Amino acid sequence: MKKIGDIEVSSDEEILDLLKRLYKIASFTEEEASFDLSGTYALLWNGQIRRFYPVKRVVKLDLDNLLNIDQQKKKVLSNTTNFIKGKPANNVLLWGEKGTGKSSLIKGLIKKFSSVGLRMIQVFNQDILTIHYIYDFVSKYSYYRFIIFIDDLSFEENQKDYRALKTILDGGLEEIPENVLFYATSNRKHLVPTRFSDRDDDLIRPSDNLEEKISLVDRFGLRLGFYRFDEESYLKIVDMYANKAKIKFEKEKLHLLAKQWALEAGCRNGRVAEQFIKSLS
Repeated sequence: MKKIGDIEVSSDEEILDLLKRLYKIASFTEEEASFDLSGTYALLWNGQIRRFYPVKRVVKLDLDNLLNIDQQKKKVLSNTTNFIKGKPANNVLLWGEKGTGKSSLIKGLIKKFSSVGLRMIQVFNQDILTIHYIYDFVSKYSYYRFIIFIDDLSFEENQKDYRALKTILDGGLEEIPENVLFYATSNRKHLVPTRFSDRDDDLIRPSDNLEEKISLVDRFGLRLGFYRFDEESYLKIVDMYANKAKIKFEKEKLHLLAKQWALEAGCRNGRVAEQFIKSLS
């Protein structure tokens, strides 16, 4: 097993394929397309005016600092590695408790994989119905791999946009470029609110309402849950942030204060742990 950047390659054919694509990226010129991506690793999409904005200060997240989500991290990294190599890979949905590392895990992929051609495009909820306008752009950069990132994806009871998003994720009549995947996060498992009333007895098939709502998540082949941290897991994150910030507290006192902070915050998660350490700095 050999490594090119952070990508493990297992055969001479994989090595040659990846090196060819990296050579194309290195020799790519602005004249070949409308945007220079050689030093731009992330873009923001404004769907209202159909325009990209390069992210000049890309967040630098170290995936090793994301604790208590080892299994989720392993599966996302494996899927992304396959995508980079040009192998079959799935759209990804990370759902679950707030502050448990869903968004950070996706953002951390930029630092890990940008050197081997990964670029990320963030699309906000209000612009998801304009995603198909992105396809012409990414098709011009076929030697890059693009993750379209939708953070905190969800729909309210009266919103019907989720039906259009299903078509976008499926491709409809327009083929989705092979160098594009969708990675999304949500606090909701099914993205759309579901109620007992969705099983309306007046319908010939009472389950149709419910199946229609939850079918959106089926477009994400890799769906991973993030769950509430127990006290031990929470304190483990507190210790990690305390070491990074060089906080000089006895562990017993630090943990006591951290538990009091979490009690006041109403939850235990990575975000609360980081906020607690900031309060001591």
